[in-house]
Amino acid sequence: MIIKRGENLVMASASNIEIVKETDRCLRIVDHLSKYDFIAMDAEGINLGKEGPLTLLQVGTVENEVYLFDIESNKDLFKKGHLEDLLQSEKTVKVIHSCAGDSAALFHQFGIKLKNVFDTQVAHLVIEESRGRRLPSSIKLCDVCQRYGENPEPLEQKDKLMIKWTKEDGELWARRPLTAEMIEYASNDVTALIPTVYHNQKRKLTENNLLIEFEKRVEDEINYHIDEAPSKRRRARVDGIVESIISDIERKHERDIKFEDITDEDEINAIHNIRFDKDGISPFIMRLRTEDIKAQLKEISDQLSKEGNRFLPKGQSYGFLRAYQYHPDKDIQEKAKRLQKALETLFLADMVNKYSLNTNINVIKTYEKDALRSIRPRSKDDRNINPIHLSLYWKKQENEIDSEIEQLEITGRSYNIPQGKYKWLKYNCSDNVPNGIQMKAKRHIANLDKTFGKGKYSA
Repeated sequence: MIIKRGENLVMASASNIEIVKETDRCLRIVDHLSKYDFIAMDAEGINLGKEGPLTLLQVGTVENEVYLFDIESNKDLFKKGHLEDLLQSEKTVKVIHSCAGDSAALFHQFGIKLKNVFDTQVAHLVIEESRGRRLPSSIKLCDVCQRYGENPEPLEQKDKLMIKWTKEDGELWARRPLTAEMIEYASNDVTALIPTVYHNQKRKLTENNLLIEFEKRVEDEINYHIDEAPSKRRRARVDGIVESIISDIERKHERDIKFEDITDEDEINAIHNIRFDKDGISPFIMRLRTEDIKAQLKEISDQLSKEGNRFLPKGQSYGFLRAYQYHPDKDIQEKAKRLQKALETLFLADMVNKYSLNTNINVIKTYEKDALRSIRPRSKDDRNINPIHLSLYWKKQENEIDSEIEQLEITGRSYNIPQGKYKWLKYNCSDNVPNGIQMKAKRHIANLDKTFGKGKYSA
């Protein structure tokens, strides 16, 4: 079908897609959507989360209608367009795959608390656990559709656009007008979930008396980036399961078994979850964890060798590579150091293509912020450093100082800053950094002295 948007005509596949920008039109659509028992929902943005901007909200219906609410063009769609009423409605079920990031963006950026969510990721994990899995892995949307639905193929065509915003245009989801490719990508995420995936998962949960546990876990997912309690509960639950599985590994396996010969996914995941510097781990389990780390490093190295400049990061952070440089195994130390340098070089090169001098620090990825730590400018306008890197580096520094200032305001005398970070703060008072950062750092140190007395941190 054809979507008309001003003078532009955009071809869209299969679904009845409408891009919503006007508040009055949004009011009518929200009234229409509120009549459904359930809808599918997703969001797009730039490094979407607590601070990464949400720019597009997608809603789909069982009639295959898709509404793309253009938040980048009109943020009034939430309040004046009553879209927030739909998201906070106890009547209409919102079917979402892995809602934590969307929930964080909605809450912290717009003050909206999602309610009545059916999270297909959580449903999958709870169903797997009911079948005897103890530590199942999260899976991608296309895999959920393959297991519980009928047609994952459209979702498997998303890689091209993902490469674009990972390698070429980090602020793609703020670009307007939306391209046909962006429209198709955004639409497929919601048309895939209902009705089949939703009905099949809900039936399995109901038949196995899992709804109460499911609803509790979904509520924690909604609140995961809103308060600390859900993340602590999840960590405690996972730690308990890991400890139990590790005990079983100790009893079950011969001491000469290698990590590569372990085939049970729960055992593999449990070994992944062990901190290599944790006290009380037996030499046997520590050897398996060391072999696991070596396998992990080899996987990244092989991927880097195969893909080169086309390397696509799989996670939000590669900070573990820095941690592995303190592993007692010298081979791991060297490989981790070498990989970290290679990835930093690659990520920094990508950032020159993806971003500009005007890019906000909140839109860049965690692994990109980690890479910025390696540039170490000698002055505020170091000409040996790419201007985009330098701009982002100082924005990152200022953002971290803002965070420290906020923490002191919130926690008062409970605030604590490590000695190393205090030295970093002192450096940011020097003439080597931009004036705005100097002023903030000096003000923060003055507030520390006022709160704790002079000399507590500088002694």
